[in-house]
Amino acid sequence: MFAACQSAALAQVDSTTVDSVALDSATTDTLFLYPPELPDVAVDITSLNTGATDTLFRFSLSLTAFQDTTVQSARGEKKKELFKVNPWEFHAPLGAERTATDSTLRWQYWSDWTYKLNREPGVISYRLGTNIRSNAVQRNAHEPRHQQLYWEDISLNDPVSGIVNWELIPQNKIADFYTDDLGTVHESRFYHHQYYINKPLSRLIYSESQFNYRNLEFEISHNLSQRTNIELSYWDRRSGGEYKNSEITGRQIYLKASHHLDQNKYLKLNYITNNYDIGQPFGYSMNNMLAFNFDRYSASPVQSSATTEQKNNILTLNYYQRNPDSTQTEDNFRAGLFQRSDERLMTSTSDSTGYSLKSVGANARKWWQWGGLHLETGAKAEYSFNQTPENNTLPAENWATAKADGSIVIDFVPLIDLMGDAELQMRSDGFQSYQMNAEGKIPIGDFSVTVGASSGTIMPTPQQLYWDSDQFKGNSDLENEKVQDIRGTLSYHFNPDTEIGIRGQHKEVTDGIMVADSLFTNVNNYASQSATAFFEWDLTNFEFEGSAVFHRFADSYVSPSGTIPMSPQERVWLKGSAYWKGYLFDRATYVKAGVSGMAAPFRYQPDHYNPELNYWQPMSADQQLPRFNRLDVDISARVRSIMFILRWENVLDDVSQLGYFETAQYPMAQRRFIFSVRALFRN
Repeated sequence: MFAACQSAALAQVDSTTVDSVALDSATTDTLFLYPPELPDVAVDITSLNTGATDTLFRFSLSLTAFQDTTVQSARGEKKKELFKVNPWEFHAPLGAERTATDSTLRWQYWSDWTYKLNREPGVISYRLGTNIRSNAVQRNAHEPRHQQLYWEDISLNDPVSGIVNWELIPQNKIADFYTDDLGTVHESRFYHHQYYINKPLSRLIYSESQFNYRNLEFEISHNLSQRTNIELSYWDRRSGGEYKNSEITGRQIYLKASHHLDQNKYLKLNYITNNYDIGQPFGYSMNNMLAFNFDRYSASPVQSSATTEQKNNILTLNYYQRNPDSTQTEDNFRAGLFQRSDERLMTSTSDSTGYSLKSVGANARKWWQWGGLHLETGAKAEYSFNQTPENNTLPAENWATAKADGSIVIDFVPLIDLMGDAELQMRSDGFQSYQMNAEGKIPIGDFSVTVGASSGTIMPTPQQLYWDSDQFKGNSDLENEKVQDIRGTLSYHFNPDTEIGIRGQHKEVTDGIMVADSLFTNVNNYASQSATAFFEWDLTNFEFEGSAVFHRFADSYVSPSGTIPMSPQERVWLKGSAYWKGYLFDRATYVKAGVSGMAAPFRYQPDHYNPELNYWQPMSADQQLPRFNRLDVDISARVRSIMFILRWENVLDDVSQLGYFETAQYPMAQRRFIFSVRALFRN
């Protein structure tokens, strides 16, 4: 009923939806579950449709009465300044695809973000047996080191190794998650939800399974005034314990304060801190992975006492502005200041490594639109202070980094939508990189064809250049990686909720940087190739998805070298899921239940993880993984403002297999039951 007044709401509502509000996975904007207390605030009554009705309301509400009461309230308190709140929305990156929202995420609980990515088309995951570790994924033709993750405009990649820190995502706060294939790299970006409430709102999220698996998050949000909101949450995280030296304990603290300066200006302060103590087994001893018995008592870690202490802190102050001459609620300009610190200390009997960095910087981003022409530009400057003790492993000077980027979308040309991206990055040690990308989308009836190409370079990371430990050395003579890519997607829509398609990508890598004989070096030219077939079918009461993922490394087509530095063995994953959703018990609860599974029908060699460096690379001497499968049973149910999520993971363990691996010598968790609950409390 209030879908027409989203831009002028002052009631108890999260502008990107409140957890318990949506009555099904497709309905996200129902504002109340009980009669609201009408606040003494100004409402843009001209935007309300007084003849509208909504069957999702659990009470009768007269919009005319709402209007009269609001006007009377405004007249009755003449001395009180009233402020009309237009809920703020954050501008999506141009050309990016929104792959997750608060509405879709609430029906599942993910140990960390790689557990969600594991089910997506085109993804082959490399997990280390438990969550909160440096798990990684292969996304189409993009290796882990060619992926980027941003919280708005703040990078969550490790500033030393460059690897994505998926475990740092505060996933229970995400409003929108976007992904974009830029050819040379794959980029992900997310935004947090905004609360607009008249009374305090609290949320409790708890998840538990066997061994040390426990997650407890408590969040409270409150509007101090019509303009100002504060939010605080504490997330206690524990995992591992199934195998020796696999325990993980940690916490995440999140603080946000936001303030509407006026109708079109918005200020937000964010602070997030992560602190983890991680057992590092360095894998488990096994001469033959086919013969491993998955006995947690007899499994012997390569390092029985190695540990990692990891700390990450981010503080940002952001200013947002939107066009005063438009009815759009999303911003078209933002600027911010930020400070971040990153520490990692790994101790083991073979090598102890560590670093400590603090960075300060500023960023800005602007959007323009002239009819069918859309333009986005951004700039960022950052200075990093190397505070690593002299006896540790990053003997580098402080460095500065500057980056500028731009994107364009042209959608007024008949028959084709054109998109382009460009980026230039420079660092004070003399390295610089660039990236250029072009893409076109051609709709032909129910068919859609998308083709793209890119070219660019990727500069070496500080670790690759300056690392100095007992076991591994950086190389200051490294050259930039050179990357070219072509890709294409063909899809067909049987109806708006049904899609079938195929996607292919070929990526040329020249002077790729990897560890060879304990030294970072530029390796021979090679190509990364992927193909994915997929389908999605979303009905009123059923959801079906499936995909087949193929990936391999091959010799370069542009500059063949004769040999490649990694295994050419094909990697094949088959995935599928089927869910029923609907009301039960006379509409007392909404339930979504089904199964999700995958199978790797052929043996292959996965990427190798180096715990000393916290680094992933495809060049490896690891054994090939045994064939494996995985089947999960999911049940989620919403009862008023409480969500119950039940999952039986790996239900085929001890049936078709004893267990499985996604990374050599790191056994995955065996069959287990995970219980999760989300509870939302108002006032």
